[in-house]
Amino acid sequence: MNLNVTKTSTKPILEEASMSAVEKQTEAEPQAVVEAPEESRVPVAQCEIDEIIRKRVYGAVALGMAPLPMVDLLGLYALQVELVSALAKKHNVPFKPDMVKALLGSLVGSVLPVSLAPAFFSLFKLIPVIGWTAGASTMCIIGGASTYAVGRVFDKHFASGGTLLNVETDKLRTAFKEKYEEGKEYVGKLRKKSTAAKEEAPEPQAAG
Repeated sequence: MNLNVTKTSTKPILEEASMSAVEKQTEAEPQAVVEAPEESRVPVAQCEIDEIIRKRVYGAVALGMAPLPMVDLLGLYALQVELVSALAKKHNVPFKPDMVKALLGSLVGSVLPVSLAPAFFSLFKLIPVIGWTAGASTMCIIGGASTYAVGRVFDKHFASGGTLLNVETDKLRTAFKEKYEEGKEYVGKLRKKSTAAKEEAPEPQAAG
């Protein structure tokens, strides 16, 4: 008889303990939901993003004028990787250089007739006078426009909550093509602005 009484009295205790555990879990869940927004990314001012991209576009255009073939191409590649790194840091996104390098090759190749087009125009500088002028001019446009496009598509991806682990390559290529065309106009405006500034600058006076 004593054993039966013990079993009967233990059951409510177990049920009470189980209900207590469920209640504690239920109380913990709303707390987790409340804390989640604190981990969300802080919006970045557009002027800061514009400045990051503009500086790299200027750098890409300058690299296009490099006299030595392939130096411009290697420099451009490194500059674009660094651009994505700067944007990732600004948006508090983990940066993975190997993934970025693979993505950049895919994106740039999607807007050019052949994947070696930048290398061709870089090597075209070997031809005296005409070759260097044509090659440098083309590399300025390709480098500047592609750098602009890289900046815009990755900024939009990071700003929307994306990371380098969830990139949809097809969508990124489509957006890159659009921004590349926009980038060519952007580079044209920058070059005109730079030329106008040089013309307006006072000529240095000879000493004595």
